[in-house]
Amino acid sequence: MQLEGYVPFDEARAAAEPWPSPDRALLEDARGSLPRFPLSLMSPTWSRWIADTAQSAGTPPDYVAFGLFAVVSALCGAGVVAGITTLWCEPLVLWQALVGMPSSGKSPALAAVRRPLADIEDELRQGDTERRARHALAVEQGEDPGSFVPTQLVVADSTMEALADVVSGNPRGVILWRDELAAWLANLNRYANGGSDRAHWLEAWAAAGVTVNRRSRGAPLVVPRFPVSIVGSIQPDRLAEALEGSDDGMAARFLYTWPDPPRYVPLMERRIPADDEALARLQLIARIAGTASEPRRLTLEHKAFAAFDKFLEELHELGIQSDGIEAGWLGKGRGGVARLAAVLALLRWSEEPDSGIHLPPETIQAADMTNAIYLWRDYLLPHARAVFYQAGRGDPDRLARRVARWLKASPRESVISRETIRRDILAQSISAATADKIVVRLEEAHFLRQVPQPLGRSRGRPSRRWQVNPMLRQMRA
Repeated sequence: MQLEGYVPFDEARAAAEPWPSPDRALLEDARGSLPRFPLSLMSPTWSRWIADTAQSAGTPPDYVAFGLFAVVSALCGAGVVAGITTLWCEPLVLWQALVGMPSSGKSPALAAVRRPLADIEDELRQGDTERRARHALAVEQGEDPGSFVPTQLVVADSTMEALADVVSGNPRGVILWRDELAAWLANLNRYANGGSDRAHWLEAWAAAGVTVNRRSRGAPLVVPRFPVSIVGSIQPDRLAEALEGSDDGMAARFLYTWPDPPRYVPLMERRIPADDEALARLQLIARIAGTASEPRRLTLEHKAFAAFDKFLEELHELGIQSDGIEAGWLGKGRGGVARLAAVLALLRWSEEPDSGIHLPPETIQAADMTNAIYLWRDYLLPHARAVFYQAGRGDPDRLARRVARWLKASPRESVISRETIRRDILAQSISAATADKIVVRLEEAHFLRQVPQPLGRSRGRPSRRWQVNPMLRQMRA
């Protein structure tokens, strides 16, 4: 018996109704067009080495440049500082994230620049024999020098307790070098001591002191200076998860690069980078770095100081107009620019013909500061904004994009429910109210339209369903 006013749902007829074209922007990564790494800012020899290494490895120059900066920060850490004033100096500690899809060249770039760092680390370890002998003598004389810690520049993964032990024996600092940052960042949120670990990591960026409670030993370990640089890669889809809980400033401390994939270059046409020359120049930088207690200080020459002061004024106005994660990132801009200027100064000095003969560098020149400001403002800021837009909690399209990509990749789904979105697509990570907002956004983008509800009496609240735009199948082809 058919109720009066009941209109049976004819799925075939409903599917035949004309559809507007779906909004392709919802399927894009929302990154937009981003600037390429400005190789012209680098000194000529290093610019050529970055370009040749990138072409040889089939990776964007952006990733190689970030890797080179990571090597310099690993060699210097708290052993070199950018001296702004008598009371303000910045250590050469850098946190860097290489953003990109799988197979975008992140790993080959990091592997290429890590090779010379490994050679320098081996060279520095040659002094461990003498250090170990002095340590043994101190123990024989009844002193308590603590455990002997070998020379180390790179750590791959470590508990905070173990990392503090390493830094206590390498006070200039170390670098956490990871092929994937997402798991490390997620662990900071997951473990019971994650709160204290995050606090220690925040101090590591500033090369400040930390006190770490050690389970294996009774007394806490006090590390007067705890400089730890970071470099690693992360996929765009993992950004939201990785940057969760970033209100404490963790995300604000990273420099981000998210370049386009390079065009393919045939193997026979690829240039061979001058790795031996690059290694020699990096060895020069390693040799002039000081210690955490007596660092090599690079002061700003007059014109560099004036350029930096003008930048700080512009940064102040820019910060007033921003909020959220971006505001925190801008707040770290003054330290970031000072550190980058010092890195550029060291790289420029290392390729000067007489750099191995003359005295080590003492100043950051105007060109170094101007280039660092340009790099931060015209390259790093747009890339950071793209990252925060993709991962930020204030982005209304982020979850809708995830659902849109799932619909595009699921050709058998012609009708879905709100529970499909919550359970199957987003793994119960959102509320029903948030799912409703996602549906509205997908309706606006013409990915979904609601199935007409039957008229007349029915038991309970009718279950709403939405048709999937069949044009998505054509977009898959």
